[in-house]
Amino acid sequence: LNGGLQIIDVSNHASPSITGSLHTSATAFGIALSADGNTVFVADYNHDLDIIDVSNPASPSLTGQTNIGYGLGVTLSADGNTAFVADYSYGLKIIDVSNPASPSLTGTYDTSGYAYDVALSADGNTAFVADNLGGLKIIDVSNPASPSLTANLEIANATRIALSADGNTAFVAGWGLTIIDVSNPASPSYISFFDNPGRAKDVTLSADGNTAFVAH
Repeated sequence: LNGGLQIIDVSNHASPSITGSLHTSATAFGIALSADGNTVFVADYNHDLDIIDVSNPASPSLTGQTNIGYGLGVTLSADGNTAFVADYSYGLKIIDVSNPASPSLTGTYDTSGYAYDVALSADGNTAFVADNLGGLKIIDVSNPASPSLTANLEIANATRIALSADGNTAFVAGWGLTIIDVSNPASPSYISFFDNPGRAKDVTLSADGNTAFVAH
């Protein structure tokens, strides 16, 4: 959040330590890392997206920035050339980051709610947006310049999302944890719901996909 980007050495799990940090221009909400580990993409409320060089973790530096919205969540395409940003009241934004020093807007989809988080299918053709009061939005992004809605599923206050490794199951954090079959993106269906106490703020999965870890 207000601390910006913090890089933490966890090689000794019992004694983690801060390696480096960078105060972003606004409030940092979401993060994605390039495949080579040298670049961090921060969803930065009031500035949309910050692109940060972390090749020297002790001295991260700002490479590029977009200043077009309210970023809350971000994920990357498999080739690392496209960032998908959950942009609060502006919905989904698709940004060309092939040149990190000069990112540019490719396409947008204005969701009905408030986009908090986004996950991407393995083939890169479908974006899953946790749209707060708008529930789960499933969006066809096969043409990034012209994304379109595939399906919508009602979920109370959807704020964060994680996909199973095979892409067939979505885990949505909101008022509890909702588990959804998205094997057919055009016809998603509820599998189950876990009513954890309080409002869930984030969710991630174990490597084998059998355990969900929920921050609430």
